Amino acid sequence: MEDVTVAILAGGQGRRLGGVDKGLIPVLGRSLVERVLQALPAGTARLIVANRNLRAYQALGVPVASDPWPDFRGPLAGILAALRTASTRWVLILPCDAVALPDDLLPRLMIQAKQHGLQAVYAEAHGQGQYLCCLLNRDLESGLAEVLERGERAPRRWFATIGARPVDFSDVQPEPLWSLNNPAEVADACARLSRGD
Repeated sequence: MEDVTVAILAGGQGRRLGGVDKGLIPVLGRSLVERVLQALPAGTARLIVANRNLRAYQALGVPVASDPWPDFRGPLAGILAALRTASTRWVLILPCDAVALPDDLLPRLMIQAKQHGLQAVYAEAHGQGQYLCCLLNRDLESGLAEVLERGERAPRRWFATIGARPVDFSDVQPEPLWSLNNPAEVADACARLSRGD
């Protein structure tokens, strides 16, 4: 895993959560982004992509990058920032609210990418693509910059154009918490984490 950087996307506007900085939402005494960081294997190169509260993220002792544009162009812009900043060949993208992921997420994604000669793979569970839990080759950087300049904002559509493939995680139990998009989901995650599920 020496050739992989884990980049945590924390640069969104948090619209569905009232505009709060999602990565800094506290869950049982730790922010969401801290929980994701602490779940990573020791020694893994890591990076946070954030556009607000940069000092708070920098205080976590992890390099922080920002989107190339100041107008919040969505997660693809955060992915571009990660690809531009990482020095490794591969970048594992994770959202800051993915607080319970499969233990073997990275190995399974990497195996599929290398076995099939792919530059991009992403997690899928029960037919639902988890496009922001993906493994990308840094060679995708220039092409992604071009599609963003043309106005593309949807990871799903970009993945379709580059031949990305899903990797099925429907077998994982307990079911991963891929993202938290509203106050009810945050509350449910708190309850589950407090139970140790």
